[in-house]
Amino acid sequence: MRSKVAQRILAETPEETKIFARLYADIVVRVNQLLKAKGFSQKDLADKLEKRPSEINKWLVGEHNFTLRSLAKLEAELGETIINVPHRKPISSSVGTKTYVTVYKNAHINTDVEYTNVWKKSNAKSKTHLANVS
Repeated sequence: MRSKVAQRILAETPEETKIFARLYADIVVRVNQLLKAKGFSQKDLADKLEKRPSEINKWLVGEHNFTLRSLAKLEAELGETIINVPHRKPISSSVGTKTYVTVYKNAHINTDVEYTNVWKKSNAKSKTHLANVS
């Protein structure tokens, strides 16, 4: 359980600050995962980006505000996606109304799937998916 002080501070923190902190942490974790997977050090990345190692360190400890350009450079040098933006695809339901499904596009996985409008009633005790995707 959080202390009362921590709860008060969290309650007073603007939602945009919470979102910023979550997104920044997600980016830093992703970049560190890619560095580890590729066997790169922060110095290797700094050399590739023609930056000082101290600047890369600032990026990865939260002392830098990423720009879209710096994220694009990171993606280009690491050869992997850092941020996935969802795409909404329309599907038709059996009653004729149009519904949307959010699909996360990943360059390495085919997300162009056919959606069916076959719905299953959920049993409270089971973990049955509500919709079939084929």
